[in-house]
Amino acid sequence: METPLDINDTSVYHSELGIQIRNVDISFPTPKGIYTAVKNINLNIKSGEIVSLIGHSGCGKSTILNAIGGLVKPTKGEVVVKYKTITAPGPDRGIVFQHYSLLPWMSVFENIYQAVDSVFPDKSKSEKKEIVHYYLQKVGLMNHKDKSPQQISGGMKQRTAIARAFAINPNILLLDEPFGALDALTKSSLHEELTALWSSDEQKKTIVMVTHDIEEAIFLSDKIVVLTNGPAATIGEIIPVNIPRPREKKTFVASPEYKAIRDQLLYLLMEAYAA
Repeated sequence: METPLDINDTSVYHSELGIQIRNVDISFPTPKGIYTAVKNINLNIKSGEIVSLIGHSGCGKSTILNAIGGLVKPTKGEVVVKYKTITAPGPDRGIVFQHYSLLPWMSVFENIYQAVDSVFPDKSKSEKKEIVHYYLQKVGLMNHKDKSPQQISGGMKQRTAIARAFAINPNILLLDEPFGALDALTKSSLHEELTALWSSDEQKKTIVMVTHDIEEAIFLSDKIVVLTNGPAATIGEIIPVNIPRPREKKTFVASPEYKAIRDQLLYLLMEAYAA
């Protein structure tokens, strides 16, 4: 009889996994001594999953995200992506930050083209333009492609950043509170645009997102990782979101499944791991 896959087994890497975090501690030197941000992090994320990291400020959400991105090196343990231990950033992992990180002297088109050009040097100029135009169309920015970042709204800037991240075709997309600075209506619209982009890929990207927004976490995610308070934060609970896709905001937030997960998260954040 064939043995079923145990994705909770962190001793081996399974092909079904997009990311495996094994026994990770991350510490930093400070004038007052060593500060341990996160401790004993073990997490398996399947290829094509959307996973949210949630918890109070200072619980190490962005630290874990940066370790996956190769921007921070674990003090102990390892982060494995497709059989490879992560030691540095790479084009297989795209990152979208809260504050867009667009080059102000370039147009919307040029900001995306510059990323595509650096990742795909062997493609022709016309092929690169085609990629950029495809994702500009997907995020509704074709009519704004020649504008500079100063000439567009916050929502448009974040659309540009998301289009740029998808255009370089990473296997993994890392989102660090990408919608935190946006108003509720723009945020809601971008949630649906992000899931539309994700679902339109032939091979869905693995997405890991840091957020403080409970509704956002539930709407976007396949599972939500709740972190305990720092320092030395660890994973308190992993909550599966077994709500079928596609999800439509209006009906989604009224569903009993959504309310049950929301209540569970509120209990964990306000009582079990209260700041």
